[in-house]
Amino acid sequence: MASPSMSGRQEVELTWRVWEKVDESATAAEPLPFTNASMDFTVMSYNILADDLLQANQELYTHCPLEVLDWSYRCSLLLEEIQKWEPDILCLQEVQENHYHQQLYPALSQMGYTCVYKRRTGTKRDGCATCYRSSCFSEVSVATLEFFRPETELLDRHNVGIIVLLRPVVMNGSVVKAKGPPLCVANTHLLFNPRRGDVKLAQLAIMLAEIGSVIKSCNAKGEHCNLILCGDFNSIPSMPLYQLITTGELYFQGLPAWMISGQEDLSHRAYGHRLCVPLWPSSLGITDRCQHTTAYKEESKSRSQKSGKGQYSHDFMRQLRFCPTACIRPLDLQLIPGVTDITPDASSVNQPDKSFSHTISHRLDLESVYQHVLPGSGNPEVTTLHSEGGSTVDYIFYSRRRSATWDPSAGAFAIRGLKLIGSLSLLSEDVLWSMKGLPNDIFPSDHLSLLARFQLDLNAV
Repeated sequence: MASPSMSGRQEVELTWRVWEKVDESATAAEPLPFTNASMDFTVMSYNILADDLLQANQELYTHCPLEVLDWSYRCSLLLEEIQKWEPDILCLQEVQENHYHQQLYPALSQMGYTCVYKRRTGTKRDGCATCYRSSCFSEVSVATLEFFRPETELLDRHNVGIIVLLRPVVMNGSVVKAKGPPLCVANTHLLFNPRRGDVKLAQLAIMLAEIGSVIKSCNAKGEHCNLILCGDFNSIPSMPLYQLITTGELYFQGLPAWMISGQEDLSHRAYGHRLCVPLWPSSLGITDRCQHTTAYKEESKSRSQKSGKGQYSHDFMRQLRFCPTACIRPLDLQLIPGVTDITPDASSVNQPDKSFSHTISHRLDLESVYQHVLPGSGNPEVTTLHSEGGSTVDYIFYSRRRSATWDPSAGAFAIRGLKLIGSLSLLSEDVLWSMKGLPNDIFPSDHLSLLARFQLDLNAV
């Protein structure tokens, strides 16, 4: 694998972002009783700021000289940055469709990348791209996800995701010398709207459910599947959406929708939307454990045969009776005997339907590459900055290496998970403003790239 290196004209960047190795004494598990062949590889996640979105939100970039906002200039810097760090896997967000086909894909192909692109649904022209070096990985499968679901009122936003299942390989000329367990690489850009945490959670649940299906298919073949989840999640660290990803569980009942991502503090609003059960309709086909339901395919087939108008399940409508809004009687409600004078049965209120609980969860065992606080100073790391301020919203999550287990079928110890070796340091908001903010003549987007290096176990062919 290509190791992070520095080349080209931007040597000055060394004074800003440096390669930080993981302190193994603080993170190492018990020593392994054997030595296996391993492979190192690097992953970059990068929101590159689509030009259409820059033009539509120029008030966010009034601090920038016009020349650093020009797409041609930014594209050149972007490609230089990718060439400089030579990531083996590249997950991009806000990739404008025409720029992808005309400039980015030709250049990335020439660098040795195989790419998958998914444009957003709706009228916006940007999307996500996942690229990998074909000299390091072979493609097993690809799934592109659309979070817009016309049959589900909650999912009315046009965000997308990409899930690529790769097989790590080590080549000796044209001969495969060694290969590793499958690697699932998921890339997404969740909804921005700070007030719609409910939508973000539903989008994330779709992503996690599809990842779960990919991993399950690998497990069915007797293979462990490692996972990397990248993207712009439009959520800051330690808030509920982040907690769901890193702890595998979130009790959401009664939480204000804005609090899910924590991008803006809207606690001063007296009547903000609060989350309640069920978070999404059962017709979506995803459980509160972020897994596909067994009836999902049947429901999808049934919906496609209808006129296209979505149906809420009976259970979903029953649950709505007990949401706070539904239980408050309007003062001007006309009294109609046998209709508006009926109150919910107390026994039903105390024993609501349990098909969707107050907690959503998953079993993917994910950890963030970055710690979100700069060592030494203790200042918050920043992954994005514009005229309204800076924050962390971009992440690389991964399945962390756990202790080795004996695999009887292989007659050897098996290492599950990825070992984090190092990452490219992030910067504080103060430092970025000292560089005149983002974008600038070093960093071509209003986001910083994230870069991490991992080690995985190989099985000799």
